[in-house]
Amino acid sequence: METREIPENLEDFEKWTKTIKNTSIVIVARSPELLPVVKYNSNGIDCRADLSEGILFRDKNNREYVRKGLKEYLFTYERALVSLGIRVYMPQDCYMDVRPRSGLAWKYGITVLNSPGFVDNDYRDTVKALLINLSLEEFEINHGDRICQVVFSREYPVYLGVSAEIFGKFEEFFPSGRGKRGFGSSGVK
Repeated sequence: METREIPENLEDFEKWTKTIKNTSIVIVARSPELLPVVKYNSNGIDCRADLSEGILFRDKNNREYVRKGLKEYLFTYERALVSLGIRVYMPQDCYMDVRPRSGLAWKYGITVLNSPGFVDNDYRDTVKALLINLSLEEFEINHGDRICQVVFSREYPVYLGVSAEIFGKFEEFFPSGRGKRGFGSSGVK
Protein backbone atom coordinates (compact mmCIF):
# COMPACT_ATOMS: atom_id res chain seq x y z
CA MET A 1 0.00 0.00 0.00
CA GLU A 2 1.37 3.35 -1.05
CA THR A 3 1.11 6.00 1.70
CA ARG A 4 1.91 9.71 1.65
CA GLU A 5 1.57 12.62 4.07
CA ILE A 6 -1.17 15.24 3.96
CA PRO A 7 -0.35 18.96 3.91
CA GLU A 8 -0.37 20.12 7.55
CA ASN A 9 -1.24 23.77 6.96
CA LEU A 10 -5.02 24.39 6.79
CA GLU A 11 -4.81 26.69 3.75
CA ASP A 12 -2.49 24.30 1.88
CA PHE A 13 -4.75 21.36 2.78
CA GLU A 14 -7.81 23.14 1.39
CA LYS A 15 -6.09 23.82 -1.96
CA TRP A 16 -4.64 20.31 -2.07
CA THR A 17 -8.03 18.60 -1.57
CA LYS A 18 -9.22 19.98 -4.91
CA THR A 19 -6.38 18.18 -6.70
CA ILE A 20 -6.82 14.68 -5.19
CA LYS A 21 -10.60 14.15 -5.21
CA ASN A 22 -11.54 10.80 -6.78
CA THR A 23 -7.86 9.84 -7.09
CA SER A 24 -6.81 9.21 -3.48
CA ILE A 25 -7.88 8.14 0.00
CA VAL A 26 -7.34 10.65 2.83
CA ILE A 27 -7.18 9.66 6.51
CA VAL A 28 -6.90 12.39 9.15
CA ALA A 29 -6.38 11.49 12.82
CA ARG A 30 -7.54 13.70 15.68
CA SER A 31 -4.20 13.34 17.53
CA PRO A 32 -0.78 11.64 17.04
CA GLU A 33 -1.46 8.62 19.27
CA LEU A 34 -4.48 7.77 17.06
CA LEU A 35 -2.60 7.72 13.74
CA PRO A 36 -3.34 4.33 12.12
CA VAL A 37 -0.53 1.83 11.60
CA VAL A 38 0.08 0.89 7.98
CA LYS A 39 1.38 -2.64 7.79
CA TYR A 40 4.35 -3.23 5.52
CA ASN A 41 3.39 -5.07 2.31
CA SER A 42 -0.22 -5.34 3.41
CA ASN A 43 -3.57 -3.88 2.44
CA GLY A 44 -4.66 -3.66 6.08
CA ILE A 45 -4.35 -0.60 8.29
CA ASP A 46 -4.50 -1.10 12.07
CA CYS A 47 -6.73 1.47 13.79
CA ARG A 48 -6.59 2.65 17.39
CA ALA A 49 -9.14 3.21 20.14
CA ASP A 50 -9.99 6.85 20.80
CA LEU A 51 -11.33 6.98 24.34
CA SER A 52 -11.08 10.77 24.64
CA GLU A 53 -14.86 11.20 24.40
CA GLY A 54 -15.86 7.89 25.95
CA ILE A 55 -17.25 4.63 24.59
CA LEU A 56 -20.92 4.04 23.79
CA PHE A 57 -22.19 0.78 25.28
CA ARG A 58 -25.50 -1.10 25.24
CA ASP A 59 -26.60 -3.08 28.27
CA LYS A 60 -28.53 -6.37 28.31
CA ASN A 61 -31.79 -4.36 28.12
CA ASN A 62 -30.50 -2.58 24.97
CA ARG A 63 -30.16 0.79 26.71
CA GLU A 64 -27.29 3.05 25.62
CA TYR A 65 -24.82 4.50 28.09
CA VAL A 66 -21.39 6.13 27.86
CA ARG A 67 -18.35 5.37 29.98
CA LYS A 68 -15.47 7.84 29.92
CA GLY A 69 -11.87 7.14 30.81
CA LEU A 70 -8.52 6.49 29.17
CA LYS A 71 -8.95 2.84 30.12
CA GLU A 72 -12.22 0.90 29.84
CA TYR A 73 -13.32 -2.71 30.03
CA LEU A 74 -15.42 -4.72 27.64
CA PHE A 75 -17.19 -7.39 29.67
CA THR A 76 -18.46 -10.79 28.48
CA TYR A 77 -20.99 -10.41 25.65
CA GLU A 78 -20.91 -6.64 26.02
CA ARG A 79 -20.92 -4.61 22.82
CA ALA A 80 -19.42 -1.17 22.41
CA LEU A 81 -19.13 1.49 19.74
CA VAL A 82 -15.51 2.65 19.94
CA SER A 83 -14.26 5.73 18.10
CA LEU A 84 -11.12 5.26 16.02
CA GLY A 85 -10.29 8.98 16.12
CA ILE A 86 -10.04 9.20 12.32
CA ARG A 87 -12.05 10.68 9.48
CA VAL A 88 -11.74 9.27 5.97
CA TYR A 89 -12.33 10.49 2.45
CA MET A 90 -12.64 7.89 -0.32
CA PRO A 91 -13.33 8.23 -4.05
CA GLN A 92 -16.88 7.44 -5.21
CA ASP A 93 -16.04 3.92 -6.37
CA CYS A 94 -14.46 2.92 -3.07
CA TYR A 95 -15.63 1.80 0.37
CA MET A 96 -13.92 0.73 3.58
CA ASP A 97 -14.35 -2.44 5.65
CA VAL A 98 -13.71 -2.43 9.40
CA ARG A 99 -12.49 -5.90 10.36
CA PRO A 100 -11.30 -7.71 13.48
CA ARG A 101 -7.63 -8.05 14.26
CA SER A 102 -6.92 -11.77 14.19
CA GLY A 103 -4.76 -11.76 17.34
CA LEU A 104 -7.46 -10.03 19.42
CA ALA A 105 -10.10 -12.43 18.13
CA TRP A 106 -8.02 -15.53 18.79
CA LYS A 107 -6.40 -14.58 22.11
CA TYR A 108 -9.18 -12.53 23.71
CA GLY A 109 -12.44 -13.20 21.83
CA ILE A 110 -12.72 -9.57 20.70
CA THR A 111 -14.27 -9.14 17.28
CA VAL A 112 -16.13 -6.63 15.14
CA LEU A 113 -19.81 -7.44 15.65
CA ASN A 114 -21.03 -6.34 12.20
CA SER A 115 -17.97 -7.82 10.56
CA PRO A 116 -17.03 -6.49 8.23
CA GLY A 117 -18.26 -3.06 9.25
CA PHE A 118 -19.06 -1.19 6.06
CA VAL A 119 -18.11 2.50 5.74
CA ASP A 120 -19.68 4.25 2.75
CA ASN A 121 -17.59 6.63 0.67
CA ASP A 122 -19.88 9.56 1.56
CA TYR A 123 -19.61 9.16 5.36
CA ARG A 124 -17.70 12.08 6.91
CA ASP A 125 -17.93 11.68 10.68
CA THR A 126 -15.47 9.89 12.94
CA VAL A 127 -15.09 6.22 12.02
CA LYS A 128 -16.11 3.79 14.77
CA ALA A 129 -15.75 0.07 15.36
CA LEU A 130 -18.59 -1.99 16.83
CA LEU A 131 -16.79 -4.43 19.11
CA ILE A 132 -18.07 -7.38 21.13
CA ASN A 133 -16.35 -9.54 23.72
CA LEU A 134 -17.13 -13.21 23.03
CA SER A 135 -14.83 -14.53 25.76
CA LEU A 136 -15.58 -15.28 29.41
CA GLU A 137 -13.03 -12.70 30.58
CA GLU A 138 -13.21 -8.91 30.67
CA PHE A 139 -11.03 -7.17 28.10
CA GLU A 140 -9.13 -3.97 28.85
CA ILE A 141 -9.17 -1.24 26.19
CA ASN A 142 -6.72 1.63 26.54
CA HIS A 143 -6.64 4.91 24.64
CA GLY A 144 -4.44 4.32 21.58
CA ASP A 145 -4.66 0.50 21.56
CA ARG A 146 -4.89 -1.12 18.13
CA ILE A 147 -8.39 -2.63 18.18
CA CYS A 148 -9.34 -3.35 14.55
CA GLN A 149 -8.11 -3.05 11.01
CA VAL A 150 -9.52 -1.41 7.91
CA VAL A 151 -9.25 -2.46 4.29
CA PHE A 152 -10.30 -0.44 1.24
CA SER A 153 -12.21 -1.98 -1.66
CA ARG A 154 -10.04 -0.29 -4.29
CA GLU A 155 -6.34 0.46 -4.40
CA TYR A 156 -5.60 4.19 -4.28
CA PRO A 157 -2.72 6.19 -2.82
CA VAL A 158 -3.47 6.70 0.89
CA TYR A 159 -2.66 10.07 2.45
CA LEU A 160 -2.25 10.02 6.24
CA GLY A 161 -1.88 12.85 8.69
CA VAL A 162 -2.63 14.29 12.10
CA SER A 163 -4.39 17.61 12.58
CA ALA A 164 -7.07 18.44 15.14
CA GLU A 165 -7.98 21.52 13.07
CA ILE A 166 -8.39 19.61 9.78
CA PHE A 167 -10.16 16.80 11.66
CA GLY A 168 -12.71 19.30 12.99
CA LYS A 169 -13.38 20.82 9.55
CA PHE A 170 -13.18 17.59 7.56
CA GLU A 171 -16.71 17.76 6.12
CA GLU A 172 -16.05 21.29 4.85
CA PHE A 173 -13.16 19.99 2.72
CA PHE A 174 -15.03 16.89 1.54
CA PRO A 175 -18.76 17.72 1.54
CA SER A 176 -21.30 14.95 0.95
CA GLY A 177 -25.05 14.47 1.05
CA ARG A 178 -24.80 11.91 3.85
CA GLY A 179 -22.37 13.81 6.01
CA LYS A 180 -22.20 12.55 9.59
CA ARG A 181 -25.18 10.16 9.60
CA GLY A 182 -23.88 6.71 10.51
CA PHE A 183 -24.90 3.66 12.57
CA GLY A 184 -28.64 3.09 12.25
CA SER A 185 -29.33 6.35 10.41
CA SER A 186 -31.06 4.68 7.46
CA GLY A 187 -33.51 2.80 9.71
CA VAL A 188 -34.88 -0.68 9.11
CA LYS A 189 -37.85 0.05 6.80
